[in-house]
Amino acid sequence: MPKYVNKDTLADTLVSTLHLKNKRQAHEAVNALIEEMSSALESGGVIDIAYFGKFYIFDRKSRMGINPVTKEKMEIQATRLPKFKPSQTLKKRCNQSLEEDPAQSDEE
Repeated sequence: MPKYVNKDTLADTLVSTLHLKNKRQAHEAVNALIEEMSSALESGGVIDIAYFGKFYIFDRKSRMGINPVTKEKMEIQATRLPKFKPSQTLKKRCNQSLEEDPAQSDEE
């Protein structure tokens, strides 16, 4: 698996794993998945994928800040941010690679 994964990489994986007829179908599937996830988050929903993690919206309240140039106090608007919380399984898998080959992290 490459270190950098994008839509094209995901589509290639779908073609080879699911034996789809062409890459266009795989791209449509990836785009449909991303659109569904985006819509769910946009409406304030939660996406919980077992053994992977949870995507959710975090509502950041408005707060007072200071303009670093003028030193004036200013209100920073409230914002909604997408967040991701990895599952314990995903955390273990990520750390497992470090435990198996500690020399690999020294090389980079």
